[in-house]
Amino acid sequence: MVIRSGRPRRPPRRGPHPEADFTLLEVMMALLIGMIGLLGTVAVQQTVMRATASSNDAQIATRLATQRMEQFSVAFTYPGPPIVVDELAPRAAATGAQSKWSTPEYLDASGNCSGGTASWTPTCRWKREWKVTNTGAGNPYHISVQVTYNLDGSLPKVVRLDMERRKTF
Repeated sequence: MVIRSGRPRRPPRRGPHPEADFTLLEVMMALLIGMIGLLGTVAVQQTVMRATASSNDAQIATRLATQRMEQFSVAFTYPGPPIVVDELAPRAAATGAQSKWSTPEYLDASGNCSGGTASWTPTCRWKREWKVTNTGAGNPYHISVQVTYNLDGSLPKVVRLDMERRKTF
């Protein structure tokens, strides 16, 4: 005689549909698709970071060119009675008359470089040059300032500002 406890015996547990379970291959394919999506996101993020850095460098180059341009606009005005001195003439003779740019200044992001280097360094990576051209008697001076940056990359980039300044004498 078989003695049974008070509980009924259950059949082994199986899912309602054995086909509904995931196989190892399906799980691995889902992981692969997820990884490809994540790699795409990382690539986009790197592109955005490079674009942001390039934009920041362009903004600094524009500011450095504007600083030099303002020096040509403001530095040669005299308070008090007018003095008949043409301050831009020597600069025009040194650069514009010879169709060449001034001696380059290598600058950091704040517009100066510690140690006064006359060449490119990783810190002083913006090169600023200027040219003043005398367009003739009675005609204004043509002033150009260019800042070259990305000197450590493959192709240097240039920001150039041009301005005409009337002769005041």
